[in-house]
Amino acid sequence: MKTCFHRFYSFYLQGKCKSPGGSFGSTEDSEISIHRAIFSLFCGERRIGLEKRVVSVFAGILLALFLCELNLYSAVSGEELRQAAQAQSQWTLDIAQTRGTIYDCRLHPLTGGKSKYVAAVAPGMESLSALNRMFTASEMKDIRELFDAGRPFLLEVPQKIEAEGMDVFQISGRYQENPLAVHVLGYVNSEGDGMAGAELAYDQYLKANQGEISVTYQVDALQRQLEGEDRTVTNTAYKGTAGVVLTLDEKIQEIAEAAASKYLDKGAVVIGEIPSCSLRAVVSVPGFSQENPSASMEDPDSPFLNRAFNAYSVGSVFKLVSATAALEYGISPDTQYTCMGAIPVSSSYFHCFNGQSHGTETMKEAIANSCNTYFVNLMQGVPQSRFLETARSLGFGEELELMPGCISAAGVLPSMKTLQYPKGLANASFGQGELTATPVQITAMVNAIASGGIYAEPRLYEGIVDDTQEFLERAALTEKRRVMSEETASFLQSCMIASAEDGTSSRGNPEEAGGAGAKTATAQTGRYGEDGEEIVQCWYVGFWPKENPHYVITVFEEDGEGGGATCGPVFQEIAEELYALSGVE
Repeated sequence: MKTCFHRFYSFYLQGKCKSPGGSFGSTEDSEISIHRAIFSLFCGERRIGLEKRVVSVFAGILLALFLCELNLYSAVSGEELRQAAQAQSQWTLDIAQTRGTIYDCRLHPLTGGKSKYVAAVAPGMESLSALNRMFTASEMKDIRELFDAGRPFLLEVPQKIEAEGMDVFQISGRYQENPLAVHVLGYVNSEGDGMAGAELAYDQYLKANQGEISVTYQVDALQRQLEGEDRTVTNTAYKGTAGVVLTLDEKIQEIAEAAASKYLDKGAVVIGEIPSCSLRAVVSVPGFSQENPSASMEDPDSPFLNRAFNAYSVGSVFKLVSATAALEYGISPDTQYTCMGAIPVSSSYFHCFNGQSHGTETMKEAIANSCNTYFVNLMQGVPQSRFLETARSLGFGEELELMPGCISAAGVLPSMKTLQYPKGLANASFGQGELTATPVQITAMVNAIASGGIYAEPRLYEGIVDDTQEFLERAALTEKRRVMSEETASFLQSCMIASAEDGTSSRGNPEEAGGAGAKTATAQTGRYGEDGEEIVQCWYVGFWPKENPHYVITVFEEDGEGGGATCGPVFQEIAEELYALSGVE
């Protein structure tokens, strides 16, 4: 319709516009102008109106979007302002944060330091009066400055007290004043993250049982408590009673640490319970401060090194392995050899300690006297593969994961290639050469002898408990395996008793405390100190008491005078203290 109108009106204009002369006349020009104006007005206004409507709609959309965004911004800003205002009206005192506990096998806490009292104080006449009764006038000068500030504050107080405006809490540090088993427990950093030992191995569970103590006050713009407004106390410290249980025994650990600190400079003590080989004490000296570990970072004695889990030259303790291999192979314990103080091997000579000549000996006498030449000769009659197999079955040459990520070293076990050389076999027969082992491995070997020939892998982890100290998980018992006959084990026990009573181990024998079976070692290292003397590794290992033994005790000193002289007194003192503790007769 609109198109038809446009065409009709155009034809009309064409007819009206032309004069006979082919030009516009004045009257007609006026008329034409009017008609053109009408056409322009009719068609142009519709186009302009359409454009205006499009612009108006677009502007409306923009305005709507703007208003939506403005409303959203106002809502968010309002919430932020509300939260900020609320935060400004509260004042929180963070008093303590707890972490899961590490327990011994009897559920005695090994973490948790000396207790102290901390008060959350809201300034007021009652709280001021209570503090005046606890502190001297000079001490109150600094405290009054805290009162004058008007804000609630924390203050360590000498005792628990009840007063208006005061909440007093008993809290403790992470570590004990006289800490035990620092190398096993490890430590945490300033953020409360486990950095070593059980703190690191079980960090996830210990952190999952964090608790807190805090008090929140309603305050005015100057952080002064508002009258009539109650404070909110948050106390979830009970969560920290959940934690990890180790096989350590607090009392036995204390005994071992006291003896080690008295006699050893750089060494270790390991005590395993027979027959499970659960580790009841693990000591490494020197130790370090769990509260300030950085103070020991530059110590040349390497206090962070856990010497109980580190491998060292073994020496004559390994003669027990050689004897086991020979007996299980079928060699009689009555086999004799005459020691002349040295024995030739491939154009070299291997000597007994200080060149001592022991004369004619049986196997028991050779163990008691710690005769090197007897075992050099003995192992020439045992296949090297049987020797190596016996050592492996007793746990040598394999690392142990005692806790997640906490590894006791594998040490070095000579290869078949080494044992095929006469000198290599001779060295290994009495624990010299490249052979190394950890105090934990030595403990496990003697545990097998004292247990009648059954090997049990050492244990350090017992399980986890909840905040009521109920077990949520218990460690699976390690698989046990027979590694020697009962006859072999019984014979070796008698050899060790002979060594403690009449042989090289007599300096550590607790005769009045149940007696013991023991073996010493003084291992050469091929390294020399500043004085030119060779550094030797000293050992004293045995079971106690000699009848129906309860514990294996391994003592090691990194650079001592000799197994009996250096480590014997430690063994003896520990056995005597265990005797007093248990009442063994």
